[in-house]
Amino acid sequence: MSTQTLLSSLVVCHLIGFLLFAGSTIADFIGIRQFWKQYALDASKAPAVLQAMSFFPVVTRVGIGVIILSGIGIMFMTNGVFGEQLWFRIKFGLVLLVIANALLVGLRQQKKIKLALTSDTAIPENVKASLNRFYLTQVAFIFIIILLSVFKFN
Repeated sequence: MSTQTLLSSLVVCHLIGFLLFAGSTIADFIGIRQFWKQYALDASKAPAVLQAMSFFPVVTRVGIGVIILSGIGIMFMTNGVFGEQLWFRIKFGLVLLVIANALLVGLRQQKKIKLALTSDTAIPENVKASLNRFYLTQVAFIFIIILLSVFKFN
């Protein structure tokens, strides 16, 4: 296998990982909006929406794993040439922010929802607003990452 073929394969894997990550994040956002609609209509049926969404975080993690592994491979194959460019440093920082946001905000709010549903208590009012901000931030970061990847400025 030639070096160019291997590099192209890594780029394809990187794009697939990004599609898995971005797609599952957007699907999760749409799903949580459906959850809130169902919760407002009949709170007893809302957990079914969360159950249907339970696979999305797995797909997100797989996507992030593929992104990281293929990104390391790309950096190795290109001798780190992208690491010196400003657009890549900004993109890399945004990727770290997306991961931190998911771990620090998204998971915490999801746990609050699950705890409230399992203990038959009302979901705190601030959870919905926090999740909306979380998903809008994630989608904005994803959009900026796409822009940086396409328009590689220096």
